[in-house]
Amino acid sequence: MKILILSASIGSGHMQAAEAIAEILNDKAEVLDFMDKNISTLNWLLKRLYLSILGLIPDLYDRIYRLAGVRRFGSVTRLIWSTLMYLPFSRLINRLNPDVIICTHPFPEAAAALWKFLHPKNDKRFTLAAVLTDYSLHEIWIYDGVDIYFVATEDMKRELEAHGQCNVFATGIPIRSNFSTAPINSDSTTLHSVLIMGGGLGLGAFEETIFALEGVDFKLKIIVITGKNDSLQARLKSMNSKHELVVLGFVDNICELMQSSDILISKPGALTLSEAFAVGLPILLLPPIPGPESLNAEYAVKGGAALALQDSTEVTETIEIVNDSERLKTMKMSAKKLAKPFAATDIAHRLVEYTELKDER
Repeated sequence: MKILILSASIGSGHMQAAEAIAEILNDKAEVLDFMDKNISTLNWLLKRLYLSILGLIPDLYDRIYRLAGVRRFGSVTRLIWSTLMYLPFSRLINRLNPDVIICTHPFPEAAAALWKFLHPKNDKRFTLAAVLTDYSLHEIWIYDGVDIYFVATEDMKRELEAHGQCNVFATGIPIRSNFSTAPINSDSTTLHSVLIMGGGLGLGAFEETIFALEGVDFKLKIIVITGKNDSLQARLKSMNSKHELVVLGFVDNICELMQSSDILISKPGALTLSEAFAVGLPILLLPPIPGPESLNAEYAVKGGAALALQDSTEVTETIEIVNDSERLKTMKMSAKKLAKPFAATDIAHRLVEYTELKDER
């Protein structure tokens, strides 16, 4: 059985989810970035446009996201994306001929669903699976051509079933297997350790947050992950701080860094939240990028694992929570209750089982 996992390098979460599933499937799966220039120049340009709107005009992005979530307009949005991306997808199908396609982003999912609609009797028909990588459901994910859905929560499962989808599983969001197996590290320092993250793009009020932490009257160890944002990394490294400040770029040991931290300060990306839940790490949430992150934040706060900050200046007082061991313990327990560290394994096993049963019929 040949499995193709299609994602999109819009942020890092979608690609990380794809790689987490591929890790479980070993050599049975190939991961491709559907927005890579080598696959389609148009897709790459659309990604650049998408990120520009997200970064420069977040209010416009929020309006588009909310409008596309209305069923009538969502249908139009789905049609536009699937049509724009149909040809690159068709070329992939002809070249790779997979038995199963797993999508961790709605853009390749849209193209795959349109292909299935246009080729109902083609001998290259494949099983199409969608893995939703947020803690809320959006219309842009919903297609009749999807054979099986994997979602983060039972509420999302019920919503999808209300839309007429049958094969829906609330597995959680897939994260790397080391979040369920690695031992908890012990940090020999007596300082409280604060981890600051902003996703693979290094988005978030990093400088403002670090400046606000200068107002704290006790010393901290602050580890900042800037991802692939090299200019941000250079600026932060030039900052003077009374705290022990460590600035890192793109790293592959997030699990270990989370396990040795007392608290996480981050925007509410779904993959970051899922990883923090898995290690029981309390979270202070910076204001989200408009769109799904707002709903991710609501989920984490409602579950008791996070506190939401209205702006980065609030961190000066809120960080005092690291001195409240009972409050931190409660938040850690709440995070663990939300955790689904074996989501990738669950998805892989259920998908293989579904495909085998489908073949038997």
